[in-house]
Amino acid sequence: MPEPIHSPEPVHSPDRQVPGTRLPEAPRPLKKRRGPLEAVRYWWGRLLHNLPQKALALLLAASVWFIATQDRRANIQQIYEVALDVRDTTGGREKRAVSGLNPASVRVTLSGSRQRLGALSASDVQAYVDVTDLPDGDFSRTVRIVGPDGTNSVRVTPTVAQGRIDAELSRTQPVTLSVGAAPGNSVPRYLLSPRQVTVRGPDRLVSAVERVITVPVSLAQGQQLETRLIALDAQGAPVNVTLSPASVTLTRVDLGSLPVRSVPVALAAPPSGLKVTASSITPANVRLIGPADALARITSVGAALSYRPGTYSAQPVLKLPDGVRSLDQVRVQVTVTGP
Repeated sequence: MPEPIHSPEPVHSPDRQVPGTRLPEAPRPLKKRRGPLEAVRYWWGRLLHNLPQKALALLLAASVWFIATQDRRANIQQIYEVALDVRDTTGGREKRAVSGLNPASVRVTLSGSRQRLGALSASDVQAYVDVTDLPDGDFSRTVRIVGPDGTNSVRVTPTVAQGRIDAELSRTQPVTLSVGAAPGNSVPRYLLSPRQVTVRGPDRLVSAVERVITVPVSLAQGQQLETRLIALDAQGAPVNVTLSPASVTLTRVDLGSLPVRSVPVALAAPPSGLKVTASSITPANVRLIGPADALARITSVGAALSYRPGTYSAQPVLKLPDGVRSLDQVRVQVTVTGP
């Protein structure tokens, strides 16, 4: 019998991989942990690596930042018109007030960054004179400035302020209404609230106040508004005092238009023994308002005058029915002869 043929067993080469088989992975070498000294040497080497290029890049970045922010870091100057205040912490029971402060405001120059000064307004700056413990009377004091943080006060113009210190006085004053002329066919009526105000200020100024009036206004029927008040002296000039409240509520409460009729004025006859030789009535016709039926019955208005010999001007008394009023004031110029 023939001998069986045996196929040789496959020989595996370490450099060749038979399809369908996977070579075992070689074990990875363990990383050696660096000691503290080796870590310092490693990072020091990284720091010094390309050191000239790194230094140049840092220098360029700093230069760009410096140039880009130069405007914001540069100091500039700006002028503010600041209202001048008066500070008085003098003790005592009597209150004091300052009048005639001159100037009322000062020009303050501040320096600082453009960004800081651009965010400020005049109300952020304080300008004042301190009159604490000064006696009553005229004074002259140096103006002091308190600027916001991040700014410096460069100058103030003017540097000195004058005024007068007086004892403070307050009193109650009625309010006088001041309104524009209403149409001829209406009789306006108004309500004021409040009708009295408190006048407060230096003694000599409060004593000079003759009256307190409303700012002249014109109101339509039923209209209401808030109007300011003005303190006036005997010559009609404004007086610089504090009014509390500083305004009042004005309301027009009439019914609006009323019937109106224009009729001539007739001068009453003089008493026996006197004779009117010349007369002139101004105006010759007056406008009357009142109930429509009463006006319809009126054809003229009698003007009663107290006669006496001579030439003179007088305001007569108009004879009007009940409920009827004249919108005009009448003046009469007469020449009267007699015994």
